[in-house]
Amino acid sequence: MPSGLDSITNRKANHLTNRDPSGSTQALYRLSAPIKDYAWGSTTLLADLTGAPRTTTPQAEMWFGTHPTTPTRLDDGRSLADLADLPYLVKLLAAEQPLSIQAHPTIAQAQAGFAAENAAGIPLDDPERTYRDANHKPEMLVALTDFTALAGFRDPKASAETFTTLAQLVDDAALTATLQTMARQLAQGKLKDVFGQLVDTDGPFWQPAGWTQAIFTAVEAADVDDENLRNALAAAHIHPDDPGALVTLLMNLTHLAPGEAIFVPDGTIHAYVSGLGLEIMATSDNVIRGGLTVKHIDIDELDRVVSYSPSRPPLLSPTVKHHENVLVTQFDPPVEDFELNRYDVPADSGMRIAAGAPHVVVCTHGSGQLSSNGEVVDVSPGTGVYLPGDEHDVDLSSAAHGVTMFIASQPGH
Repeated sequence: MPSGLDSITNRKANHLTNRDPSGSTQALYRLSAPIKDYAWGSTTLLADLTGAPRTTTPQAEMWFGTHPTTPTRLDDGRSLADLADLPYLVKLLAAEQPLSIQAHPTIAQAQAGFAAENAAGIPLDDPERTYRDANHKPEMLVALTDFTALAGFRDPKASAETFTTLAQLVDDAALTATLQTMARQLAQGKLKDVFGQLVDTDGPFWQPAGWTQAIFTAVEAADVDDENLRNALAAAHIHPDDPGALVTLLMNLTHLAPGEAIFVPDGTIHAYVSGLGLEIMATSDNVIRGGLTVKHIDIDELDRVVSYSPSRPPLLSPTVKHHENVLVTQFDPPVEDFELNRYDVPADSGMRIAAGAPHVVVCTHGSGQLSSNGEVVDVSPGTGVYLPGDEHDVDLSSAAHGVTMFIASQPGH
C-alpha cells in the first residue's frame, strides 16, 4: 500500500486518545450515528446515500460526535463520549426545505448566554432555550450533491433594487411606502435598520395574513424572473406569514457544485436551502434563530450576535493534490477546532493512515475496508468509524468502484 499521507502523519497524540474504561486497545470503532428528523429534512437524500429504504418522515442529519445532547454510539451501545471528548462534530446534512435564518455566537457570547439560562433554571431540553452549551459553532459544509445556501449579507445596494421591485408590485399604499423607505435605507447602507423592521415580532411583517403574505402573493402573480425572489417565494410557500422569507433577500444566495465548500464563521447569518452535504463544526448546538422555523426564535439575541457587515459568499478554496494514485483534498478553515480532508481512492487500491491523533472517518461514496491490528470494518456510504489514534496504523482498501472518505481531525494533532 502507499505510504502514509503527509496531511495525517507524524502527529502527536493528545488528550483525545482512547480512554476506554475497559482498557481496550481496539484500533477501530464502527459508529452508529443518530438521525435527526427535523421538518426541513429529506425523505430521499440520506436514504439514497446509504442504500436504506426511503422514509415517510424527513431525515435531516446524521451525527458523528460527542455532543451531550445527541452522542454517537458504538456498535456495543456505549457512547463515543466514553472514549473521547471531541472538539468537533461531523454531520451528514440533507435539506429539502430551507433551514432557519440563523447565526452562531462567539465563545464569549455562548458562555454568557449559557450561564444566564442555567441561572434562570431553564432546562437544557426546553424548546424555548437558546443556548444548549457554552461553545461557539463555526462550521464548514462540503457539498455532496448540488447544494444551495444563503450565507452572509449581500451588498445592500443590490437588496435595495429588489425592495424597489417589491414596492412596485404591491397595491397597498402603506406597504408600498414602507418598502420604498426600506429600499432607500438599503441604498444608504442601513442594513441593520431594515433587518430589524423585518424581524420585529410586534411589527406588521409578522402579522397573520399581513404584509409578508401580501408581498409574496404579488410576487407570485407577477411571475418575476429574479433568482432571489424565486428563492424567497419558495420559502414563503412553506412559511407563509414568516418575514424570514423577506430576510433572504438581504442575503447572498449561493450555489455549490459537488465538492465545493462553504465556511460559516461565528456571527454570520445563514440558512442552508437544499441539497446533501457533509458538515463539520465545533462541538456545539447553539443556534440563534430569526425566522423560517417553527422552533424558538430569539430576535434580541440574534441582533447581539449577528455581524451586519456585507460580505461575499464565504466559499473555501481547498488544496488539491495527488499522493500516489489517491486524490487528496485538504480543507483548511481558519479555526482551531477542526480540519477536514477528503480522500478519493480509485478502484482496487489503498492508502495508509499513520498512527497519531484521533480521527472520525465518514464514507460518502463507493465501498472498501478499514483494517488495523487484525481488526476489519467494512465501509460504504454513511459508515462512520472512530480511530482513537493509538500506536496502530490503519489501512484503507477500496473495492471495485473505488471509495471516497472524509477524515476529520483537530489541526496540529
